[in-house]
Amino acid sequence: MQLQKKIVLKNLLLFVFLTTSFMGVAQSDEVQLKSDFAKYASALKSRQYTQATSYMPDNLFNVYNKEKLVQEMKQTFESADTEVKINSVEVVSMDSKIVDGSQVYIPFQFRQQFELKYINLFDATDDEQSRDSTTKFIVDMLNESLPDSSIRFDKKKEVFAIDNLKNALAVKSTTDDTWKFLVIEPSLKNVMGRLLPATVIQKTKL
Repeated sequence: MQLQKKIVLKNLLLFVFLTTSFMGVAQSDEVQLKSDFAKYASALKSRQYTQATSYMPDNLFNVYNKEKLVQEMKQTFESADTEVKINSVEVVSMDSKIVDGSQVYIPFQFRQQFELKYINLFDATDDEQSRDSTTKFIVDMLNESLPDSSIRFDKKKEVFAIDNLKNALAVKSTTDDTWKFLVIEPSLKNVMGRLLPATVIQKTKL
């Protein structure tokens, strides 16, 4: 009986040790992923577009020209017609790790809160009704182009406050410590097969 208790205790300790070890690996992945994603978001916030592309998967640039992508990001954030201010970007959830060959993938969601200001949004002659009509039209337009978003117009600051939830994939090789990120945009749907293995597409239902 005493021997049986010792065996049970030994197995229990082994189980706890293994469970703790696996949890440690998962926690390590989570910490590193969030750290790398914060650097990626920081590069975008500070408009260091080329640096931001260093946190994107290399095979993305087999589909999209890197220089053109940098130029498009610049046009988005530095348009003559609009001003974009990113207030916060935060990882809110992660799914299970997927290993395919030498590559590791973690699907996750992040929330970004930013402000969009249209230059010369109103004419000097616009009355309150006209202004309300204009802002409602833009809110509807933004809701259509940014699903899973909460959008409101801040009358005091004359900006559109956007709270947006996005899906993304963190990617790295099993021999690398740095995560890279693929934000799942509708424009990527037709090229997913060139960016991700079929097993990853199937498991993430992309």
